[in-house]
Amino acid sequence: MIKKPPGKGLSAMAFDRIKHDIVWCRLSPGEEVSEARLTELYGFGKAPIRQALSRLTQEGYVIPIPRSGHLIAPVTLQSVRDLFELRMLLEPVAMEKACGNVDAERLRKLDAKCALGFVPGDMDSEARFMAANRAFHMEIAHCSNNQRLAAALGQIMDEMTRLLHLAFVLRERPTDLLHEHDGLIHALVNNDKPRARDITVTHINTVRALVLDGMIKHTNLNSTSIARA
Repeated sequence: MIKKPPGKGLSAMAFDRIKHDIVWCRLSPGEEVSEARLTELYGFGKAPIRQALSRLTQEGYVIPIPRSGHLIAPVTLQSVRDLFELRMLLEPVAMEKACGNVDAERLRKLDAKCALGFVPGDMDSEARFMAANRAFHMEIAHCSNNQRLAAALGQIMDEMTRLLHLAFVLRERPTDLLHEHDGLIHALVNNDKPRARDITVTHINTVRALVLDGMIKHTNLNSTSIARA
């Protein structure tokens, strides 16, 4: 029997579990799933699974197939470019708005967790690093004092995790992700908006290059998981 945490419904738990496995590629892009299979896989009843799938559809993680089931949202090179374009539009703005509003001590504590790095191929280790990195970026996003902006960036960060796995970046290029946050923290604390923007733009461009390079090198573009368009 599934133990329900206080204040959390079964449909929310089902959503979190399925989304986690999509983000971490345990459910592969382009994979077909049914309510029956997900019910068996996760141990929830049909109603929570159905409600979770509805929410996952709204957030773009799954695609309903009429009279058949659902498809885990595939990844295309165009969708990757679109996601990075959206990140480039939103994150530098969030960094600028957060300038002068951040808690330097809190950011340094979060950065210290990122600096621990991870062991490539060890999913628990990778998950801890990605969670720490997400927490660092989301702390800044919330300091923008625009919660809609922060929520949009939160979804982008989740999709980034899936792309890093799909492109083998975590396994093949781990040192490229262990960037220093010191310069960004300094810019944010000292209300240096141009510097905060420049650091953010450089970081986004670096990650985009890593993801696109990894996908082209390691992924079969003729498969259902990724295509050119």
